[in-house]
Amino acid sequence: MAARALRSFALGLGGNLGDVRGRIQACVLVLQQESRVCELRVSSLYQTPPWGDVDGGQFVNAAVSGMWQGTDLDLLYLCRSIESEFSSPVNKNGAARVLDVDVLFLDGGVSSSELELPHPRMSLRKFVLVPLCEVWSESVPGIGETPEELLKRVQDGSSIIFLGGLNTV
Repeated sequence: MAARALRSFALGLGGNLGDVRGRIQACVLVLQQESRVCELRVSSLYQTPPWGDVDGGQFVNAAVSGMWQGTDLDLLYLCRSIESEFSSPVNKNGAARVLDVDVLFLDGGVSSSELELPHPRMSLRKFVLVPLCEVWSESVPGIGETPEELLKRVQDGSSIIFLGGLNTV
């Protein structure tokens, strides 16, 4: 069986219920130990207000990027399994978030209607783009612009508070 090619990817991590910092740290550890992930880069943590009609208070958000050796659905199911480890439902429906692990992009696109990439609202959300700028400086696959270029045009006026890196929490 031939080895699968490595593909660049990025995930958005966040939540606003309980020890989100601890769960993001645990999520990063799972990703670092995952054999199909390499060259993992981890952003700083940011505090942001809820975006849209979501219950609860302030969010803690981060982003990771790296190289993935697997299918698009393998990556999606890994994200869902991490969420389920913390009893976070896949369909949040406006509820406060224990932990969100969202696939932002995967080079080469997708092969299933179960996953839309790049994430359809990532270019609208400052809480996604600010941490993503730390870990991804190239054009976003499927968009053709860098996170920094997208951030310059984003109309999201919400505040972003830098919380530091995971090693300081």
